[in-house]
Amino acid sequence: MVMLSTLDLVLIFIYLAVLIAIGYFSARKQKEESYLIAERKLGPWSTMATINASKTGSILMIFVALVYLWGFSALWYFVGMTFGILLFLPFALKLKESSKQRFYTLADYFKYNYGKKSAIIASLITIFLMFGFLVLNLIAGTKIFIFFTGWAFWLCASILIVIVLIYLLMGGFKAVVKTDVLQYIVMVVILALLALTLFKGSLIPISEWIFFKADIITMAGFFIVGLLFPFAMPDMWQRVYSARDKKALKKGIFTSAIVYMVFAFLLALVALTIKMQFPGIDPDLALIHGFGNLLPVGFLGFASILLFAAIMSSIDTYIFTGASSITQDFFDWDKKTTVKHLKRVIFGLAIIGTIIAILLQNLMIGSYIFVASLVILSVAVIATWINKNIKQRTLLFGLIFGIIGFVIFLIMSLLKGHIDPTIVIITLGSSLVGLIIGRIVSIFKK
Repeated sequence: MVMLSTLDLVLIFIYLAVLIAIGYFSARKQKEESYLIAERKLGPWSTMATINASKTGSILMIFVALVYLWGFSALWYFVGMTFGILLFLPFALKLKESSKQRFYTLADYFKYNYGKKSAIIASLITIFLMFGFLVLNLIAGTKIFIFFTGWAFWLCASILIVIVLIYLLMGGFKAVVKTDVLQYIVMVVILALLALTLFKGSLIPISEWIFFKADIITMAGFFIVGLLFPFAMPDMWQRVYSARDKKALKKGIFTSAIVYMVFAFLLALVALTIKMQFPGIDPDLALIHGFGNLLPVGFLGFASILLFAAIMSSIDTYIFTGASSITQDFFDWDKKTTVKHLKRVIFGLAIIGTIIAILLQNLMIGSYIFVASLVILSVAVIATWINKNIKQRTLLFGLIFGIIGFVIFLIMSLLKGHIDPTIVIITLGSSLVGLIIGRIVSIFKK
């Protein structure tokens, strides 16, 4: 545990107070459409910041942990993500046009184009994903809190979720976007400052800079997850729907890819420096341990704000997106009623997610599980992009086979007591096999 100075605590308190203030002012004279989708008025810079902020979160700590295992080759995830964002761009522009200002969730796309059955499965996967990433970010944020305070896990988790709930319940999606913009600016500036402060190239041996250090399966797993990530993350789809127009969306997504890769490289430098200084510590805690022991006096408060900004910008996104899927995919309420029930579901998800985080408390196991399930939905989305006239039956086979393959491999891995990135490849293969079988069945049915 590293004790924060009075100045550090003041900086963190001011930062948290600003987040709550943003929620308050976002809620003033707010319409239902603003709460649900920010009135679809996001410009390019807001789009870029909210896309990247929501994708950062627990990946800060997870990536540093991966660097401990595979060195610089862990960067394959970010390479895949950058290519994935750029690949998602043309699909996003078509999605923006076809949504006709009526879509709110990822499942809406399946419902209007391929039927209710595929939409229901897509929505259930969406809810599982959002809840899973909520739990991961709560675990990461709580571990940060514990490291700097020494308080109990349950207490730190509860304080963290209460702060997010305050501004989220007040301001909804509009508050999510506004806090994301602030938090991402804070993240980029502080990470650049910390990288310059920590990085000492001479301390890092050449062996750690090898881009192909990990085995081919692991590197492929990292790259595939990054590549497919945007297609299955429903928060990305909400950013598409909320953009002002196609021009703002295009500029926002393109800028997002560039900035994200720069951010990743800075984080890699920080991770390698920490690894060389503290090779034997718990990978889950490596980032905060490095900050706590390597930063000069006066910098720890800024590092804490960086970590909390990353975590909280993801937590609010995942709670809101998951709650939106529950209230809007399964019920046909008017906007006023939707907002009322959405707030209740947000509160419920936050409480349940906090309880699960307290019980699980493990980042790496959770990340493999939830990321692999993302692949199932990504494959189905890309299939609809390649073949717009694909049959619902084909999609259902792809989704169901992907789920079956994922569950079987997960059970086998849990019985062995070890889960690794191979689960991503198995899930991908199962989904593709399902699509092929579904295509064959559809031909015969015809």
